Amino acid sequence: MLQLETRHQKIIQQILAKYPYHFYAYGSRTKGTARKLSDLDLCYQEEIPDAVTFLLEEEFKESDLPFNVELVSWKNMKPSFRELIKEDLTKLD
Repeated sequence: MLQLETRHQKIIQQILAKYPYHFYAYGSRTKGTARKLSDLDLCYQEEIPDAVTFLLEEEFKESDLPFNVELVSWKNMKPSFRELIKEDLTKLD
């Protein structure tokens, strides 16, 4: 369960629904330790073209979300960090 207001969840779902990829949340918003303006950390495991990640980042920036959304490739994470967050991964549909 993500620690997000319903209206913010809807914005995120509307943006991600435009793209045929799978995204996973991790960090404070999956652990229940987020503050009001804590970032939403998202990762993806598939190969996503740079142009698409750029579009996603722009959509999140231009949205009405009052916090940043950090988008990171699973492959670009250090193995030790992947190990640290794997229990907290929450798939976003």
